[in-house]
Amino acid sequence: MMHFKQYIRTILITVTLATVAVATFAMGNRAVDPAQRMSYIFSQLNLTESQQAEVLDLLIAFSADQRSQMQTHREAMRAADPRPTRAELLALRDSRRSAQTQVLTDRLNTLLAPEITAELVTYLDAHRGGMMSGGRRDVTGSIGGRGHGKHRGYNQSSNQERIEG
Repeated sequence: MMHFKQYIRTILITVTLATVAVATFAMGNRAVDPAQRMSYIFSQLNLTESQQAEVLDLLIAFSADQRSQMQTHREAMRAADPRPTRAELLALRDSRRSAQTQVLTDRLNTLLAPEITAELVTYLDAHRGGMMSGGRRDVTGSIGGRGHGKHRGYNQSSNQERIEG
């Protein structure tokens, strides 16, 4: 009887630890500080601490604004009669992404030189699960979108041009 109680206790502890491990894995980078998540690109762009703080504040505000707009857009699409076709939805998504990229670029240009903004936007777009899509994860770690298979790595296109050129 004593061994049975110990066996049950061991199973409960194992199940509890496994549940915590799975929950931690499922949460992904949510617990990571937004500044830490962006530290790689900030260091690649040689941004000062002041610029980093300003850009991070802008990205967090932009992300929240995009989430709000996405929710409004989603509700409008659900209420539409007749509902848009898949092709129409994809066209709308593409036009929204272009508009989002332009708005973000314009806002970042108030803080950074245009060439730095272009590199940052390229990086964010390559990591589309991030800021640009209103996606599954943004700089704050909130869940939203996960990329769309377009990741080519940071600045890979310009490296490829150098190789081919």
